[in-house]
Amino acid sequence: MNNTLQMMKDIDKYLSPSIIESAKKCAKRLMSALNNDSCDRQKTVLLAYGGGKDSSYMVAYIRYVQGLVLAEKGDTFLLRIVTNRHAGMNDSVMENIDRVYQALKIHGDELVECLITDGLLIRPFQRHLIMPDAVRCQNRMDVLMNGHRFQADARSTFCNACNLSMVNSFGMAAHYNGGVDIIITGDSTHEQTAYIAWARHLSRLFKAPKTEQHHGFSGFLETLDGVAKAYFSNIYGVDNVDPAHRIIFKLPRDPLFFNIYQDTAYEAGAHWTLLSDFMHFSFDPLMFSFSESDCGNPTLMAHIRGLRAETLLKRSYKEGIREYVHFALGLMRQKDFPPHLIAEMAQRYKDDDAIVSQRQRAEQFALDAFNLTTEHLTCMIYSPFTERGRNLATYLVQENLHFSVDDIHKLLGDSSTPNNTSLSGDLQQLSGLTLPQLRQCYGSLLVNSLLEGKSADPLARILRFDPHKAVIQVSNGVTQEVVSEVISGR
Repeated sequence: MNNTLQMMKDIDKYLSPSIIESAKKCAKRLMSALNNDSCDRQKTVLLAYGGGKDSSYMVAYIRYVQGLVLAEKGDTFLLRIVTNRHAGMNDSVMENIDRVYQALKIHGDELVECLITDGLLIRPFQRHLIMPDAVRCQNRMDVLMNGHRFQADARSTFCNACNLSMVNSFGMAAHYNGGVDIIITGDSTHEQTAYIAWARHLSRLFKAPKTEQHHGFSGFLETLDGVAKAYFSNIYGVDNVDPAHRIIFKLPRDPLFFNIYQDTAYEAGAHWTLLSDFMHFSFDPLMFSFSESDCGNPTLMAHIRGLRAETLLKRSYKEGIREYVHFALGLMRQKDFPPHLIAEMAQRYKDDDAIVSQRQRAEQFALDAFNLTTEHLTCMIYSPFTERGRNLATYLVQENLHFSVDDIHKLLGDSSTPNNTSLSGDLQQLSGLTLPQLRQCYGSLLVNSLLEGKSADPLARILRFDPHKAVIQVSNGVTQEVVSEVISGR
């Protein structure tokens, strides 16, 4: 029996009658969309798969739809699945993806094409595919350079570059091997419209050049390529934008968007047995961390909040952690996470001993994923070299570092100044940044808290419009003042 048809027989008992009925309606809509043109070649449908619980369900749902079409028509579309990897995803994500693919009988099925993007490299999925060192190094630099501009704001430090990379993976997969006809999304029409408006807003914000393509997915990608170029020019300098920071937009054909939002609810609580018993999805202690995606970075976001309280604010690590946990559990509730997953995250930080254990885990993950030490993260929290050393004196005094402020200003402020090799090495060890990167930070603006007024800086406006944030009251252990701060994360 064909793999696809056998999969349908196996999965049927895990799907409710309402889901099966919705899949049949979805199949009809999808085939109608695919048959809009007169071309008689096999059509290709693209689906992004991050390896998390929600996207695992989407893979199962579309795979089932593919089977429904095959059973009725005797032929069906080619399903192309792409996963964009980054350093914050450990091997357990690949293991989960592999288990899902096995359960859905995808391996060896000529009707499915599974891909992995690592930076600018796109390859067929393999369980033990090694991530290139260059990608891990680029991810590390993105965290540091963004972190030193945004003073370690969680979303900006970890998500800005990652989000643009994810868009590029769509472009790469839509360009690969002749292109695709349709891109599947779980976003509502309202959300899709919001994304397009967001892209145009960013384009105006960064004064990106007008696109040659004025509509469609290619135009959307071209707009965001202009945004990416302008954004990373701001972060790294005009002459230091890596090709991996750009976005592919010249596609063999322009695919249509097709959303399944109206067909099915894909929250984990609605299909827990399918995830756990059929696809054997496993919630890794690091990769499941507040977020709907499989990524360890939210653990680092919490860790950095703890470090911020302990270092910059001279309070305690556990106070900062509890601030983040309270905020992030609230986000989970807003996103309708199953209650037992919310309870699991709360349990992970339930008392002082648990927080100590999580701190050790976060420190090890920072080293393993990004080669970042606590010293590097602490330096990023102060962002002491950015905006001509605005926070430099505070950093040196509070962290008890015995360096000459004047010597640092001379080293970073004038590239023609003879290089102080010893000082340069010390600053690189503290920050994780090279001397040219330190000088780039030195000549760039700090992105200030949203509470400090409306800045014209486009980076500040990105932060201002990020929805995953809140204003909280915190005490400063140095001044004893209670102040308002913005906390962000996922």
